[in-house]
Amino acid sequence: MRGKIGPLLGLALASLLCLLLVGSNCACWRTEGNRGDEPVESDGAERGDGETAEVGTVEVTLYFRYDTPEGSWLAPEKRMMEGAEPCRAAMEALIAGPGQGSSLKPVLPNTVRVLETAVEGGICTLNVSGEIITDAAQVGVSASGEMLALAAIANTLTGLAGVEKVRLLVEGLQSGMVEGRFVEDFWGHVGLPEYLERNERLIYGGA
Repeated sequence: MRGKIGPLLGLALASLLCLLLVGSNCACWRTEGNRGDEPVESDGAERGDGETAEVGTVEVTLYFRYDTPEGSWLAPEKRMMEGAEPCRAAMEALIAGPGQGSSLKPVLPNTVRVLETAVEGGICTLNVSGEIITDAAQVGVSASGEMLALAAIANTLTGLAGVEKVRLLVEGLQSGMVEGRFVEDFWGHVGLPEYLERNERLIYGGA
């Protein structure tokens, strides 16, 4: 009997050792598998192929003044922009003016600040600072200049998804006084309508 115990004990120990080794390998495989299944955030981070993931990037068409011997028009300038508020980003770019080396001219004073934007029911409510009125001489005050400025705002913002019209506010107002000037008069020629709508007739070569 004693002679049989030794081989049996050795066999049992060998089986136990095998089970421990197999279990250890399985545990390692499961851990590596879990790591591979975990989501990887790519908020602007570099991908495995060396590319960079762009988040919140949208192509925007801005409209600036284009002078010809026959008159002044709007002409498009495309830009790629990032940000959670496309209307704000587009308007701030419009205020900043055309790109360096462009033959186009600004339509708005570059001192204007975007105070607030909101989109609801197809209408973008745009609230800007009083400089859009008080500093208008920076881009030339005329009936045609005023029409181009308002159309540039409308055409730029209605080019964004979900925007059909623009409600422009100056210091939160559509009528009343801002620094001694009537908001509803805007630059004194065309005046500020309740809603700005897309006007492709003022685009050079447009319908």
